[in-house]
Amino acid sequence: MGFLWIGAAAFLMFLIQGMVYSRYWDRGLQAWLWFAQPALREGEQGELKEVVENRKRMPLPVLHVNLQLNRSLVFASQENTALSDQTYRRDVFSVLPYQRITRTLPFTAAKRGYYPCREVELVGRTLFFQGPFVKKIPQQAFLYVYPKAISMELVRAACQEMLGEYLWKKRLFEDPFSFQGIRDYEPHDSFRQVNWKAYGRTGQLKVNVFEHTAMAKAEILLNLKGDSIWTEEILLEGVIRMGAALAEQWIAMGVPVGLQTNGRDLVSGALVTVRSGAGSAHARTILQALSRIDLSKTDFRQSKEACSRDRAAWDGADRKAASWRRRDAEPVWLSDWKNSISGGMIFYVSCSEREEDVKQIEAMRQRGAQILWVRPVISRVAEERKRIYKGPVMEWRVEE
Repeated sequence: MGFLWIGAAAFLMFLIQGMVYSRYWDRGLQAWLWFAQPALREGEQGELKEVVENRKRMPLPVLHVNLQLNRSLVFASQENTALSDQTYRRDVFSVLPYQRITRTLPFTAAKRGYYPCREVELVGRTLFFQGPFVKKIPQQAFLYVYPKAISMELVRAACQEMLGEYLWKKRLFEDPFSFQGIRDYEPHDSFRQVNWKAYGRTGQLKVNVFEHTAMAKAEILLNLKGDSIWTEEILLEGVIRMGAALAEQWIAMGVPVGLQTNGRDLVSGALVTVRSGAGSAHARTILQALSRIDLSKTDFRQSKEACSRDRAAWDGADRKAASWRRRDAEPVWLSDWKNSISGGMIFYVSCSEREEDVKQIEAMRQRGAQILWVRPVISRVAEERKRIYKGPVMEWRVEE
């Protein structure tokens, strides 16, 4: 008889705890994710912080925390991790009443990109492992992986040479908002330059001296089209890496920088462009913009047949009929920006030598723009290319 009562009490407890857990298991249960470093370079190591907090008296003997992240984030520990198109990770917790548990998950950022984590899934069970009970919690964790840093010797030399040539060709103007000092009056000076307060104090004519400026501004154009369908992705990534290095070098030299690409933003789908600016915050804006370029969103790698058809349509009489087919493939600087940038310093970074692109760059050079074409090439590939562009070209060898 006693065994029956014990069995009945155990069964009743089993039912009660199951009902209580099914209703209250997620009360006071929270989870957070964040990246210890919000931005990394390709190849650098980072940490993902995972926090689970149970704010009630009821323990959770088994709690699964399920994450879905981009597979380009390679975790040091592959335990409880499944790889397919994404990285699916399941971490197991045992949480006591009023306990917070924090785990640090080290990883390596293997590829440039923008990696958000929008949701974490919690799966709980009862004391007798009944369930599962599922709760999804929105997250706002994200990580920028900037383009891989490259050797700055080539970039620094190219920038200094270009700036020196620009300053030599451009006429220098006094900047009335950049006061340098006071000097004695000379016969060739204008009376508008006289500092009358200094004359009143000293009794001698003194004139104001201002800094000189050439109003230098650099524009970086990244062409993410390939010559054919066989264009290797490492070359397109090389274009982005060189663009990042050039932007950082110009900003370090105090020169305002603008960025224009025909790449699409991973989130908005818009063409990635950044207006001219300077300073560390502007450099960070450019790096973030380059991180969000999605090479798979718009396929710029066209076959030779498609290139021939486009060129024939564009060069033909009926250009209006052909323009709709070329709108997405046409670089943004060939339309809205070409007039505004034609008189400045331009770094054109492209692994493609499509004739229509080269003609546009050559036209800007003929209008007086200082242009240097930086062309990434794979080190093992040596090609003889027909030169259409008559301006300076610098080859940058990309290692696979």
